[in-house]
Amino acid sequence: MSPIAIVAIAVGGTLLFGGALTWFLIWNNRSYNAEKNAAMQRLNEQAPQRGWTYEERNDSYVEVYNNQQAHTPDRLLVQAPPKAHAAHDVITGTHRGRPFLAARFSVYQSPDMRHDGKFLDVAPVLVRTPALRPMLSVRRAFAVQTAINTGLGLTYKTGHQEFDKQFEVDGEDEQFARAVLHPALIEFLLADPRQPRGFWLLGGHLDVLHEVGDHRDPDNLVPALDLRCDILDRIPQQVWG
Repeated sequence: MSPIAIVAIAVGGTLLFGGALTWFLIWNNRSYNAEKNAAMQRLNEQAPQRGWTYEERNDSYVEVYNNQQAHTPDRLLVQAPPKAHAAHDVITGTHRGRPFLAARFSVYQSPDMRHDGKFLDVAPVLVRTPALRPMLSVRRAFAVQTAINTGLGLTYKTGHQEFDKQFEVDGEDEQFARAVLHPALIEFLLADPRQPRGFWLLGGHLDVLHEVGDHRDPDNLVPALDLRCDILDRIPQQVWG
């Protein structure tokens, strides 16, 4: 094969690849915009029916996020807590009788040994608890990690063998943690098909560790709120007294 033919094939292949990549990027962008528009249409239709309020930006809610982070115990911090400076796509209202806040916060994460300081977006779905109580974190972990941390006294044990194998429990008050982790909640966390990776009570709100997607879409937000309410439903009422 002549050098000219080789060059022609190479150039042709590059052009074909470039064209395919350009087409994919255009298609992907159109697909994203279509999904976003459909989500916003559903939100615009359902928000009035549900009594929700949507605001494209309202930085007054930054204080809610920052106040929540301020309740993290010092012993659990390896760096300063993240600090929000803007709140976008803010949705507020009630779901199953519980006030909630869902928003995309622009956050600054202070530097640590792993990385320099950085800006990032976080999108919590916070459901207000009946009262402000001690911080509590419940999260799934590898069995080996759980066993090591249990041996070091870094996680509470509930006495439920399977739960203690799959989850780590940490917080400010062990007695409160035991009261929250009622057998009904333990069984729910082990068996629920949505498989939440954990939850935390912090600063008067509950949030859950799981994939939500675009929180502006009621098709995503309603199931996320249901999961949080399902967890709160299984926490004995007396713990809020």
